[in-house]
Order: sequence, then structure tokens, then C-alpha cells
Amino acid sequence: MAEMTTKTGGDRIPRVLEVTLFVAAMLWSAASSIAAGKAAAGIAGSLRWTYGQSLLESLFLLFLVVVGFQALDFVATRGAHRREVMALPKRKTAGREWGSGFALGWGLCLAAVLPALLLGHFHTVLNRGAGVLPGILAAVVTLAVAALAEEVIFRGYAFRRLVNGMGPAWASVVLSILFAWVLVGGHPPQSPGWALTDAFLFGVVLAMCTLRTHGLWVGWGLHFGYRVMMAVVLGLPIGGRSDFGSLMAGNASGPRWLSGGVFGLDAAGWTAVVMLAGMVVVYRVTKDWAWAYTLPEIVPAGYEVVVAPPPAHVAMEKAAAPPPLVQILPVTSQSFSVRDEVGPQE
Repeated sequence: MAEMTTKTGGDRIPRVLEVTLFVAAMLWSAASSIAAGKAAAGIAGSLRWTYGQSLLESLFLLFLVVVGFQALDFVATRGAHRREVMALPKRKTAGREWGSGFALGWGLCLAAVLPALLLGHFHTVLNRGAGVLPGILAAVVTLAVAALAEEVIFRGYAFRRLVNGMGPAWASVVLSILFAWVLVGGHPPQSPGWALTDAFLFGVVLAMCTLRTHGLWVGWGLHFGYRVMMAVVLGLPIGGRSDFGSLMAGNASGPRWLSGGVFGLDAAGWTAVVMLAGMVVVYRVTKDWAWAYTLPEIVPAGYEVVVAPPPAHVAMEKAAAPPPLVQILPVTSQSFSVRDEVGPQE
């Protein structure tokens, strides 16, 4: 896999410094998460904003993370990688990338819930009431911002630094483990084995999106599409949380490998199979963007060099050349003689 700086520019820095920047970025992200949670709880409580705490927390976290990463990069590299902090490059395919990622996330969610639906273990009831629509809108915006904040933290600046320091494979494994630990650690189930496995594989899928496209557009769309479909449309828990406004109140029962229990489908064994299949789908969907944004550009350069052929080669060409054509003129003149032109002489 090409290095993350192949097409984004910036001078190479030592690997030790790359890993150090990664550690500092993750520590700053942890501190930002704590600060954002406390600030959001205080403001939402004072304003009595029912749906506002999660949204404010996500907004504060995204703001603190971006500002902190930019300051960290400026101190370490004088802003050489400033464009990589958000990892949302401006390009013509950005909208199509996000839309494709959203469709992929939607499809992964449907594939995860499909067996429970076919076996009669999934039941839904349509939510009705005056407060349903505001709750749904708040949930959609919150999940969009939260998905972007998590992508910036786990697949943005810190991920790029670790890729350059350890390589893409190890960086994907390390960040996916941290992603799973954070996702499951907030609301851990009694048996976290499948929950950690599903979260780890989901992190690998999102890391593939970043490595294949050198941007967060696909990963952000996939992350948001999966979460909004699961929580808002189907009304199922995500990461053990079920406090989002939803269109329907869903309930998945049956064996734990199929339903995931109270934690939701994110702790089901079938979801792990879906995530493994999702890696193949992501690889195929992103092939054009991987070619356009991952492989290094071929830039013509140098001077024109004309090399004369060897004398032996010239001699061989002369020897092999066909003999020259000989034009044979007719014996009888085909033109008038001088006498014919001037007439008979006396």
C-alpha cells in the first residue's frame, strides 16, 4: 500500500516522531472527549434541552479535536501536514464517495438484521406522537456529527501518522482495537467477546475506506449510514445505546449470535460475517478512487536522448536493402524530332 503522503504532499519526518504524534493525538482526543462531555452536560442541563446533550457533546468533541490536531501538527512539523488534519480533501468525487459510503453502510445494516427478520425474531412498532419528529431530526444530526468526529479521531490525522510510522496493516489493527475498546467500553455487555469482535471488524472496514481513497468521505458516509439505519430507522441499539429518537421501535430477539442481546446487533456473531463481507465490497467499490488517489502520479521528466545506431547495424541494413530500381528507356523516341518541329528542310 502506498504511503499516506503520496498525493497529499508534505516532507517525510522520522518514524519515531510519527508514532509520537500519534500518541499525543490520541491523548488529546481522550482529554477532548472528557471536556466535551462535561461541557455538553452543563449547557444542556441549564437550558433543559432534552435532545441537545449528545449533539453538543459531538460538536464540542469535533471542534476540540480539529483545533488540537492542527496545533499539534504546527508545533511538530510547522504545519507541513495541515491539510491532512480533517482528511476531507476537496475533490470532484467527494459527494459521490460519501453517497457510496452511505449506501454501503445502509446495506451492511440491512444484511445484519435480515436473518432475524426472515426467522421472525425482529419486530417493529411505528412511533407516533408530537415529539417524534424533533427527536428523529436531532438523532440524525447527532449521528452525522458523531460519525465525523470518530472518523477524524480514529482514521484522520492520528491514523495517517501511525501509517507512516508503522505501515498501513499494523496501523489499521492498532486503531481498530482502540476503536472497539472505546465503542464497547461505554456500555459494555455481560459477554463482550462478540461486541469487541464486531467493533474491531467494523473499524477495519472503515480503515480500508481511508486507505483506499486517502480521505474520510467514504468512511464517514458508511459509518453514518450504518448507524442512522440501525438507530433511527429500525430503532435498534447501537453500541449498547438506545436513547436516540427513531422512526420505529425495533426489537430483535432470538439467540445471541443472531440478535446480540441487549447490546444490539453490534454484539451478534452474524454481524461479524457481514463485516467480513463488507471488506470485499469496499475493496471493489473503491477501486477507481484507489487508482486515482492512492497510486503515485507518473510525471514525465528528463532530456531527449538520441542514440546513433552501431556501425555494424548500419552495415547490416545496407546489405539487406533491396537493389535500386533501374529505369529502362524505350529505344524508339516517344517525342517529336527537331526536324518534325520545324518542318522539312530544303
